Parts: sequence; structure tokens; C-alpha cells
Amino acid sequence: MRKDLWWRSVLSAAAALCLSTGVFAAPANAAAAPTVQIAAVKASPARSGGPCPASTLFSATVTVKGAARLTYRWIRSDGSRSVVKTVRAGARTTLRERRSFSGSTRGWQAVQVLSPKKLVSKRAHYSVSCEAGPRDVSLSEAPGLSPAPTASAEVTGDGYSGKCPTGGGTLRFTGTIKVSRVPAAVSYRWVDSDGGALGTERLWFSGASTRTVGSSRTFLTGQSGTRWIEILGPDGRVLNTSNRAPYRVACAADPAPPPVVASVTNPWVTPAGYQGSCTRPLQFTFHATLAVSQPAKVTYRWVRSDGTTVPGETEIKGTDLTRDLTLTWPVADPARTNGGSAWVEVTSPGQARTQPVKFAITCVHVNFSETKVVSPAQPYTGACPVTVRTTATITVTGGSALVWHSWKYPGTSVAVERISGSRTYTRDWVETGTAKGSTALLVATADDYGHWKESAPITWSVTCRADEPGQVTVSRTAVTTWSGEPGACTTANPYQLTAAATVTAPKGLTYPLTVTYRWRWDDGGYGQEEKLQFTEPGTRRATHTWMTSRSHAATMWLDVTGPAKVQGAPGEYSLTCNGKPPTPDIGGKVMSVTSAAITPANHTGACPVDLKATATITVSAPTSVPVEYAWRFDNNTSSPTQQITFPEGGPLTRTVEWKDWRAIVSTRGKVTGYLQVVAPNRAVSEFVSYSVTCG
Repeated sequence: MRKDLWWRSVLSAAAALCLSTGVFAAPANAAAAPTVQIAAVKASPARSGGPCPASTLFSATVTVKGAARLTYRWIRSDGSRSVVKTVRAGARTTLRERRSFSGSTRGWQAVQVLSPKKLVSKRAHYSVSCEAGPRDVSLSEAPGLSPAPTASAEVTGDGYSGKCPTGGGTLRFTGTIKVSRVPAAVSYRWVDSDGGALGTERLWFSGASTRTVGSSRTFLTGQSGTRWIEILGPDGRVLNTSNRAPYRVACAADPAPPPVVASVTNPWVTPAGYQGSCTRPLQFTFHATLAVSQPAKVTYRWVRSDGTTVPGETEIKGTDLTRDLTLTWPVADPARTNGGSAWVEVTSPGQARTQPVKFAITCVHVNFSETKVVSPAQPYTGACPVTVRTTATITVTGGSALVWHSWKYPGTSVAVERISGSRTYTRDWVETGTAKGSTALLVATADDYGHWKESAPITWSVTCRADEPGQVTVSRTAVTTWSGEPGACTTANPYQLTAAATVTAPKGLTYPLTVTYRWRWDDGGYGQEEKLQFTEPGTRRATHTWMTSRSHAATMWLDVTGPAKVQGAPGEYSLTCNGKPPTPDIGGKVMSVTSAAITPANHTGACPVDLKATATITVSAPTSVPVEYAWRFDNNTSSPTQQITFPEGGPLTRTVEWKDWRAIVSTRGKVTGYLQVVAPNRAVSEFVSYSVTCG
């Protein structure tokens, strides 16, 4: 017998079906109830005629959500049922069963879903009409014919004892039917002591007088009984009965589940050590990894070295049987403690704990011991330009510390270095005209970055005295760099450059006086023309600020264009970004941007309206990189950055257009803008204006 083989093949299927029929209780943490939909139940062909036996295919489409497997069987109009089957579930699972009919018949079949929920489909009706064939053998035959057929049956396996598999176990029955003559047709059915008669079947005998027939039954739980064959007449009466074949299935109880095992590992704390100012509260966070051998509710507690106990509880479900446990330990007054430790203990299920992990606090004090103006002597009155030098001394006690520092005015980039004891920092800058103000040194320790301490203000005063010139004078340009965050000049951390120069209007000129000027670079670049208003003799400061993340080295100056042309002394600067020093560009440069225009310049009528901006760009020679430009407007709008090339052998003057531009609403007055070239050097057009009035 092969009882061990077929039971092993269905072990995994019976447990799932036992769950669906209530043999075992569903887990307490079950997910949302699954859904099942059955569609397209049909028989193919639904009607058939011709010689028999005839074959009919029954099919249905089942959609399952919330479950991985589907257990079902086919039920029939004659009361019979198919073998219970379990298949993998999905969005569209097609179920099929083919039946062979040996005589004319009609009826229906339907799908009965047993799990993940109980459901019966619509019925698929069928009709079979057989051509005339051999007569049905029965006791109602005319006198003188051979006696009615006899039947016998036997069971292949005598039973099973053990754990019942998921999806059920199947016992198979085999019967032998013998007729006294051929050809003949026999109607028969299987009968079970548990459930009664199954469906009637027709069997044809054309050659041999003995045929073997089979039957099966799937058992989900322990069961015993008998099964036999009944020979039926045309009117459905029982003509003969086979022997009764016994069967028995004994399902063993499931073993007790293993106990839950919990563990906690990988303890750590962040930060593990703090070194810096202890004037504000600090916070330390402890971590550990909790793991269980199966889903469970876990209770635990954190224990701190200061005696504080913090209880906790978590329920672990699903397939991920780990959790991260955390404890936050705030330290209100770091100056009163040098550290602490903590560990976590599991109290249920079982007991487990981690080793203690520690944090340390080192208080470092940073103080300013001296701030002053070293030179020139204050207040200063005399010839300009003059170099102003300020110093500030800081003292670190309690150990060494990484210290960030920068000057406020004129602003410097943030630098960092390790200090122990006292260190003096010096700041030099040039004042080209009469001015006064104050500066200060900013410092912060590495672990306390963002909490800056500022030295006492260092005030200074410069009064320039010299022969009054007969025209406007311009000082030397000074360029400073600054960054909001410490570190390298990158795209994510661009640097700010500020160019500054002073314009002095002497006595003897007519006031009020308007001075026009623009900034110029040695690569031919230039900025927008700007104005300074003087109501009396004096000195005004002109500045130009821009952001960059490109390495650049250049010389720039302030060029006064009216009331007389005066060029200030140039100032140099060099900036290294992304670790790449500036490299000379020997290609052509943009020399001018002219003929700026917007059409239509004034529109009144239907909206939206398409606008077009044009300008002419001239370069000194073919460029090795594209010229990048964009239109800027005083209503905080701009065009996309565009490019144009000036290749070798081509013209050095080209007109650019921005025509993918549409005004949707009225501008409510004039909008003023200009074309700005940003690469390979800076240049701008004259201002142009436009207005749109939608009507």
C-alpha cells in the first residue's frame, strides 16, 4: 500500500483547510477578512448530441484577496461532489473539471469554496443527448434474457493514523463491475455510510465484460465508515449491491507550540561622548534591538545608573520579529554630571538583559579675554585708504576643543581648529573713505555648533582728510567672501562675494548731484548701470553682491560714468570651489548686449497674448564654452537660462530670442527687465519695459 506517500504529499494542504472549516481556531492577530469572487461559471459545450460517451468541460474564474490558498470542490445536481482540492490563490485563478457522460442526461454543476471563506457559485447547466446505443441492462428486461449484472468493490488503503495534512487526505476506492453479456449499459452509483449515495454514473460494455471503476473521499478530520456500489435499473431501483469496504482515518492532536524566546542585543547610545559648553541642557538616546522567536507581547524596562526605571511594552506581529527599543535621557544641568549608563531588561516572556552602555560629558569653557582695535589709533583722522586691524583673544579651559570661529564685519568664512589655552585672532581690512562701525568674533564648540558666542563689540572710526579734488573720486575695490555654513565652496554650499568701493563727491560741485556708475571686470564683463544721490559733499559706499559655486579669479573695479568718467583702482579676488582651482579661459568673451526689445511693448486686448524678447550679443572671439543668459524682470519673474554658441568661423554677433513666453493676466503697469549674461563672463543689456492690459 502507498498510504505514506500520498499523505506526505498533502500534509501542508490539510492544515489550511482545517483552519477554514473550524477544526483549529484562527490566530488572534488575523488580518482583515479575505474576500472571494466567482465569475464566468460555464459548461463547454452546454449542449451536446451524438455518440456517447460525451465529454463536457466545466470552468470558473475565482478572484481571492487576503489569502494565499483556495480550497474548493465541484457540487452537482445529482447530489454528487468532486474531490476537495487546494490551489494557489491570486487575482484570477481558473478552476476546471472535465466529465464524461455515457448516456443522455442533463443537470448542472457549481463551485463550492470551502476556504478562505464559504461560498457557492452560480450553476453551469448542461444537456447531453446520445444517439441510440446498447440497451441498458436491468431486471426489467424481457423474459429469457441473461440475468442482471453483478458488482463487487474493494478499498485500496485500509486507513491512516497520524497528523492530518493541510487540505485533507484522500482515500481511494476501486470497484469491479461485471456483466453477463456485451454489449450492455450499466447504471451504478457509489454509496457511503457517511453521506449516503453519490451521483449516478453510466458505464458502457462493448468488448470485455468486466470494467474497473474508482471513487475517492477527502478527510479533514478523523473518520470511519464503509463504501459500496449499487447497480441501478432504468427506473432507479437498486438491482444489486457490492460488498461494503471499510475505511478509517485517525488524526493525531497537534503538538503544543514551542515557548516564546526573547532576547535583547546591540546596545548603544548617541552621542557616546559630549565635549563642549555645558551652559544648556543635553540629551542622550539609548538604543537596543529586541527579538522574539514567534509573535508575542513583550514587557521590558530601561534601568538608568541614577536609579530611574522606565517601563515599556510592545506587541510584535507579522513576519518581522524584531523591534528597536529606545530611551531618551535628558540632562538638565550638564555641569553637575560627568556621564551615566543604562541597560534594558525583558521581564516577559522569560528574562533577558543587555550590558550597560555609557555616555560621558566633558565641559569646556570658552571665554573672551581681550578684544580691541590694534591700528590705526582710534579715532582715526588722516589719509585714506587705511588698513584697520582688530584682534580678539579667546581662552579654552577644561581641556582642548574643536572651535569654529568667524568675524562679523567685514564677514569672513567660518574656520575650525582645535584649541587648548588662549589664542588671538586678527582681522585686517581696508577702509577707503570716512566710515565708522563695529565688529566682533563669533565662536562655537564642535559639539555645540549653532550656539554661537559673540565677543564684546569692537568699535572703530575712520575720518579721511585730504585735499578736496575737483571731481568725483573712487576708492580701490575690495572683495570679500562669506559662507553661511562652514566647509568647502560647493553647489550645495555656495559662497557669497561682495565687492565694495567708496565714491567721494567734493566741494565745488553742484548739488544735488547724481553719480552714475557700473561694475566692470577684466574679462570684459560689466554690470547694470546704477546711481548714487548726493545732496551735499560727502562719501557714499557702493556694493555689489553675488553668489557662486564656480572657481573664479578676476580683477574688478567701479567705473563712474557721470557726471564725469572716473575709474576706481581695481581689486583682485580668487575663489576655489569644489576643490578645483580657477583655470584661465582663453576663449572669447561677451563684449556687449545691445538692442534689447520686447514686442509687443504695450498690449491692450484679449489675453493670453504671446510676447517676444530679443537682444544682440557680441563676443570678442569664438567661445570655447556656450554663452549662458536669462531675462530678469522687476516683478520677480525670469526666463529659463538659455545658451547660444559662437563657433570657430561663425559670426561674432548674434541675436537671441525668447518667444516661448505668454502673458495670461494684466501686468498692472509697466514691468522693467534686462537680459543678463552669466557665462563665460557677466554682461547685461539696457533696461526695457512692457505692459499688458487684458480687456
